Amino acid sequence: MRVLHFIPVYAPAWQFGGPILSVSRLCEGLVQQGVDVRVITTNAGLPDFPSDQLGLPQNVNGVQVTYYPVDKHSGPITSRLLVESLTVHIEWAHLLHLSSIWQPLGLHVQHAAHHAQVPVIQTLRGALGPYSWRRGWWKKVPYFLLFERPLLQRATALHCTTDQEAREIRWLRLKPHVEVVANPIDLDKFYCDRTIGANWRHENQIPADDVLFVVAGRIHHKKGLDLLPKALKSIVKYQWQLVLIGDDDDGSAIRLRRKLKSCGLLHRCHWFGSVPSSELLGPLNAADWLLLPSRHENFGNIVIEALASGCGVAVSKNVGVHESLSLCPGVSSGIRRSKTWNIILKQLISSNRPGSLSEAWVNDRYSQQAIAAQVLALYERII
Repeated sequence: MRVLHFIPVYAPAWQFGGPILSVSRLCEGLVQQGVDVRVITTNAGLPDFPSDQLGLPQNVNGVQVTYYPVDKHSGPITSRLLVESLTVHIEWAHLLHLSSIWQPLGLHVQHAAHHAQVPVIQTLRGALGPYSWRRGWWKKVPYFLLFERPLLQRATALHCTTDQEAREIRWLRLKPHVEVVANPIDLDKFYCDRTIGANWRHENQIPADDVLFVVAGRIHHKKGLDLLPKALKSIVKYQWQLVLIGDDDDGSAIRLRRKLKSCGLLHRCHWFGSVPSSELLGPLNAADWLLLPSRHENFGNIVIEALASGCGVAVSKNVGVHESLSLCPGVSSGIRRSKTWNIILKQLISSNRPGSLSEAWVNDRYSQQAIAAQVLALYERII
C-alpha cells in the first residue's frame, strides 16, 4: 500500500504545534505497520535546512520525506516547486492523506489527487472547530465556501481525533463519512519514573515536598492560561510551585506574567522556553498535575504524555480528549470558569498524583502502534 501524506510543515518544525508531532508519529507508526509512506512538505520553520537537499527524499525517523522550498518566509505557505512535483507524487500513491485546512497549498494537492482519481482523506485537527471560526471569521467564511468546502465534499473520508470534534462539524453538513481515531502518542518516550522527577526538581531548585503544577506547550490565547492566576491565588496558603514550558506565541506570556505578578505569585513560577517532546519526561515526572484550561483543544497530546508519565491532569471540558479519559485515574475536568477552577485546584492540592495507574491506562489505548493499526484499517477499507 502506497500512501502519500501532505502537510505544509513537518518535523522538526515543532514550533508549529501539536499537528506536526501527531502527523510525524502517525507516519512513523504506519511505516512500522508495513505501509509504504511518503511525505511531501516544505522547509517552512526550518531555516537551517540544507538548500542542496531541498526537493530530495530524506529519511526522517524511517519515513521518506521530501521538503520543498517555500516561496517566501512570511505569510501563507506556498511552494511553486512542490506544486510542480505533484503529478509524480500523485501517480505513485494509492491514497492521499493530508492535514491542510486554511492552507492554500493544500488546495493544489487535493485538486491533483481528484484529477488522478486518488482517494483523499482530510484530517481536520480542530481547524473547523468553534474557536477557529471565531478567529478571523470574516475572512474564513468566504474562503471556506469558495475553496475548502467544495474539496471537502469530494473527500473520501474526514478524520477527527475526538468525538467532540466530530460533533463540532455536524452543522457544516459535509458529505464524507467521518472517522474518529485518536492521535498516536510515542509512549516509548513517556513513562513513570519518580527518580527522574526527583532529579529534575533538584536540578531546578524546586522543593521536593511542594506540589508542582506544570503548563507545557505554546503559550497562546487558545490555551486559556489567563484563568490561572486568580485560581492559583485561591490556594496561596499551600506550598506549591508552577512550571511553564513553552514559547510566547502571541503575547499571552507577557500578559500572564503581569497577572501573576499582580496576584503576588511570580516568585512561585519557573519559566522555560519550548523544548522537544523528548525532553518533557523530566518535568512531567517531577510534576504532580498538568494544567490545561484551554478555550479549545481538538485533542490534547500533552494530556496523554503527562498521564503516561504518572502526572495527573486538570483540563477544561473544551479539551477534546477529556471525554475519553472519564475512567482514567488522575483526571479532573471542569468548565472554563474561575470559580470552577478554584475548586479544582483546592482538590488537587490535597490529592496524590496517579503514578503508574494512569501510565498503564493510557498505554493500552494511545500507543503509536495501536493508533497506526486503526488508521491502516481505515486505509484498507477505503482502498
